[in-house]
Amino acid sequence: MLKLSVRKILPFVVIFGVVLAFYYPALSTFFSQDDFFHIKISQTDGSIKSFLGLFGFYPFEEKGIAFYRPVFRELLFNVFYSIFGLNPFPYRVLSFGIHFINIILVYCLIKRLFNKTAISLFTAFFFSISSANVATFYYFTGGIQILGATMFMLLALILFWDYLKTNNKNRKKLALALSILALGSHELSVVTPVLLSGMIFIFKPFKKTLRQIVKDLWPLGVLIIIYLWLEVNVIGFSKAEEQYQTVFSIKRTLNTLSWYYVWALGLPEMLIDFVFPGLKLNPSLIRYWGGYFKIIFPTFFVSTIIFLSSCFYLLSKHFSVLKNRRLVFLVVWFPLVMLPVLLLPLHKSTYYLMPALTAFWGVVGFITLSAYSLFSKKCRMLGRFILGVLLVALFLLSGTSAVLGRTTYWAASRGKIAAGIIGQVKSLYPDIPKGSVFYFTNDPSYPFVAKDWGGTSKQAAFVLNGSDALQLLYKDPTIQVFYEDLGKPSFYIPPEKIYTLVARIR
Repeated sequence: MLKLSVRKILPFVVIFGVVLAFYYPALSTFFSQDDFFHIKISQTDGSIKSFLGLFGFYPFEEKGIAFYRPVFRELLFNVFYSIFGLNPFPYRVLSFGIHFINIILVYCLIKRLFNKTAISLFTAFFFSISSANVATFYYFTGGIQILGATMFMLLALILFWDYLKTNNKNRKKLALALSILALGSHELSVVTPVLLSGMIFIFKPFKKTLRQIVKDLWPLGVLIIIYLWLEVNVIGFSKAEEQYQTVFSIKRTLNTLSWYYVWALGLPEMLIDFVFPGLKLNPSLIRYWGGYFKIIFPTFFVSTIIFLSSCFYLLSKHFSVLKNRRLVFLVVWFPLVMLPVLLLPLHKSTYYLMPALTAFWGVVGFITLSAYSLFSKKCRMLGRFILGVLLVALFLLSGTSAVLGRTTYWAASRGKIAAGIIGQVKSLYPDIPKGSVFYFTNDPSYPFVAKDWGGTSKQAAFVLNGSDALQLLYKDPTIQVFYEDLGKPSFYIPPEKIYTLVARIR
C-alpha cells in the first residue's frame, strides 16, 4: 500500500518541482499597476454592511471596474490585505497553491474522460508548465482570479461527471454551487453550463441530451441569464478604454484565436508585439530574446509538425479514433471558453488561457499518444523516437519561454521597479502625517528611451498606479501623489506638506 501511494504521489511531486524551477522568481515579485488598484477597491470601512457590499453589482462609473469578480478579487484582497498588507509573498504562495490544486484536478478530469494514466499525466504536466503561466503568476490580480475560476470550473466538471456516472444528486448540487463560485471569480466561467451540457452529450444519446440538460441545468441557466443582464445593464463597460470594445469581425476573431492556440503551445506572449502583417518579424526581437529564439522557434515548429502529422495519420489510417465523443468535447471546449475574449482583439493576454488549457493539452495528449500507440505497432523504435522528440521539444519550448518571461514580461519587470520605489519611499519616510502629499521628479541620469515612454516619474506613475500604491502602503486614502511628467502639486498645497523625491528606476 505504501509503495502504491508513493507511485501515485511521486509524479505530482516531480511536476510541482518543475513548476517551481521554472516560475519561482514570481514568489518574490512585488505588486504593480492594476494590482494596487484591485487591492484598493476591495477595502471597506470595517463594518459588516460594507463587507457584504463587496458582493453587490455597481455601475462602472461608480467603482471603475467592469467585471463582477467578488470571490477572488474583493473578498480575497480584503482579507489578505487586512492580514498581510503589501507583503507579496503570502499572495504569491496562494497562486502557486491553487495552481498545484488545478494540476491535480486536471489529472483527475482527464483520467475520468479517457481512463488512461499516460494521457492524464501528459495533460497535467504540460498544463502545469505552460508558458501561459508567466502571465498567470507574474500578473497577480488577473492571474489569481483566473486560477480561482479554473479551480471551481474543474471541480464542477469532475463532480458533475461523477453525478452522471452514479446519479448521486449531492454531486450535482455541489457542481452547480461551484459553478456559481466560478462565475463570481471570473467572467470566462460563464460557459461552465455549456461544458456541463457537453458532458451530458458524452453519456446520453443525442435525442435524450436536451431533456437531460433542461432537467439538470435549468437553475444555472436562469442564473447565467440574470448575471449577463446585470453585467451589461448594471455594471456596463468603460467606453473610454478602446481595448475593451468588442469587435465583430470573422477575420480578426480567427486571428485572435490563432494567437491563443500558439500561446497555448508555448510561444511567449510578447511575440505579438514583434509580428508585422504577413507574419514578418521585427528584427529587434532578437535584441529582447537574445539566444532564446534559437530554442523557441525550432521547438515550436518541431512540436507543431509532429502534432499535425499525428492528426493526419489518425485521419487517414484510424479516423474512428477522432470520432471519440470525449475528444470532441475537449476540441469544442477550447474555442468555447475563449469566445468572450476573442471579441476583444485589442485586449489579448495569455492568462485568459487558463480555463482552456486543460482542453488544449488534453487534445494534444490524446492525439499524439493515440498516434504513437498505433504507429508503434508497425515501427516501435521510430515511434518512440518521434514521441521522445515531441516531449523534449514541448518541454524546452515552455521552459525557455517561462525563463524568458522572468525579465521580459511586463508585470515581472514593473514589479521590480515598484518594489524599488516603494522601498525608497519607506526608507526615507517611515512615518508621515495623515493627508501628506508626495511629488516624484525625474531622474536626470536615466537615459532617454522614447517620447511616449517619458521620464522616470511617468514610469513610476504607471507602476504605482497613481496614488494607489502609497495610499495602501501608509493605509491612508487621503494621500496625494504627483509626478513631474504628469503635473506638479497645486500652489495651494503648503510646501512643508509635500515630500519630494527622485523616482529612481534601476
